[in-house]
Amino acid sequence: MAMTPLRFDENDPERSAKEAELRALASDDLLALFSSTRAAAVEARDRHDMEALYPLVRGMKTIQRIAGERGLIITAQRRPR
Repeated sequence: MAMTPLRFDENDPERSAKEAELRALASDDLLALFSSTRAAAVEARDRHDMEALYPLVRGMKTIQRIAGERGLIITAQRRPR
């Protein structure tokens, strides 16, 4: 299931609403959203597009925090260079 990557702008005024939606997701959907967001972040990093990368990283960190609240651990994966 492909999902739109999660992005958070700095001081995002809709953060609370977005986080509430994340908390309502099933764990499998939350993990799929993380994978989608991570893939977009990898692409942004490869393009050296920091303006696109930072909101994606904020999204990944938020997903990891919410997953952690559920007892799910999302570990960082190293990519071969």
